[in-house]
Amino acid sequence: MRSPLRARGWVEIDTAAIAHNVSAIRAELGDTVEFCAVVKADAYGHGVDIVVPVLQAAGVKVIGVASNAEADGVRRCGFPGRLIRVRPAAVDEISEGVTLGIEEWIGGPAHADVVRSVARRRRRPIASHLSLNSTGLSRDGWDVGAPAEADAVRRLFADESFDIVGVCTHFPREDPDDVRRGTAQFLLEGSHVVPDESGVTRHCATTYASLHVPESRLDMVRVGAGLYGDTHALDGALRPAMRVLSTVTAVNTYRRGSSVGYDRWHRLEHDATLALIPLGYADGFHRSLSGRGEVLVRGARASIVDRIAMNGFLVDVTHIPGVVPGDEVVLFGRSGAESISSDDIERSHGHIAADLYPSWGQLLPRFAVEPTG
Repeated sequence: MRSPLRARGWVEIDTAAIAHNVSAIRAELGDTVEFCAVVKADAYGHGVDIVVPVLQAAGVKVIGVASNAEADGVRRCGFPGRLIRVRPAAVDEISEGVTLGIEEWIGGPAHADVVRSVARRRRRPIASHLSLNSTGLSRDGWDVGAPAEADAVRRLFADESFDIVGVCTHFPREDPDDVRRGTAQFLLEGSHVVPDESGVTRHCATTYASLHVPESRLDMVRVGAGLYGDTHALDGALRPAMRVLSTVTAVNTYRRGSSVGYDRWHRLEHDATLALIPLGYADGFHRSLSGRGEVLVRGARASIVDRIAMNGFLVDVTHIPGVVPGDEVVLFGRSGAESISSDDIERSHGHIAADLYPSWGQLLPRFAVEPTG
C-alpha cells in the first residue's frame, strides 16, 4: 500500500543512477584530476542526506556546497573530507563555516575584507579560493587586468588572515570555444598573480566544461549537474536520478465547448475526459507549464490543458483508455517506454529544468529508491 505521505505527490531518487554517474564521469576524467562533487541547492533537489552517502561510498574526497545548511548536512552524514563553498559568503556564514571546515570562495577585494574580518576575530587563517573574473562572468572575482587588483591578489598570499588553497573561475556559457578562451585567460591571469611553488589548486571546469573541453580540467573539476544525470554529455551514458510522481484524484468527461480552468484558460474543441492531478504552483509546478507541459498517465503522454492552480491542474486523457482515480502519474522521469525529460520540461517551462528541481525536492516528500532496471 502506498504511504499516505505519497498520496498527493512525491519525489523518487535513484541512488544507483547517481553512483553510476559518478563512476562514469570519473572514468572519463582519469586519475590525475581532483573530483569535487557539488551538492548546492540541497543536491539539486535530490537531497544531501540521500546523495552524500553515495558519494562517500564512491570515495569522493571533496564536496562543493553553497550554504552552511548544506555543509552541516554533509558533515552529519559523516563526511570527513574537504568542503568548498562555491560562492562568496556573508560574514556570519563565514564565521559559522569555520566550525564546519568550509574553504571559502573569495569574490573580490571588498569580499576579501569581509573574510579578513572573520579571520582576525577567530584568530585563525581562513582556507580560501580566490575567484578571478577571467571568463567575463562578472558575477564575482578579481579583475586582475587592473594593476591595483593584481597587486592586491599577490599580497593575499602573504596575508596571515588567509590560507590560499585555490584559485578559481566560472564559465558564463556552455560553448566549447568560449570555454577554451576562458581557460586560457584564466591560466594567463593566474600565472601573473599566483606565486611560483604556491601549490594552489586551479579549477574552473563544471560538468559541461570538464566533459566537453578536456583542457579545462586543470587540477580539479566541480561537477554538479552530471551527478544527477542532467546533461547530454558522454553520449547519453549518464542516468537521470529523479522521478516526480502523483496520482489521478478525479476523472470527468465534459462536453465540447466547455471552458476549463481559471480565467476560462481553455475551451474544449471536442467532448473530453479530463483527469485532475493534485499538484500545482505551491508544489513547484510553475504556471509557465500551463497549456504547454505534459505528464505520463498509464505510460502515455497527456497534455496539461488548464492554467495551473495552487494545488491542482488538469490533463486531457481522452485518448488513454480506462483512466481512474488512483492511477499513477509521472510528471518527470520515465514510465515504461516513455519519459518526461529535462528537454521536455525546458520546452514547456521556457527555462532550464534545474530551475524546478530544488522546489520539487524540497516541497514534496522525497524517497531514495532501488533501481527498477
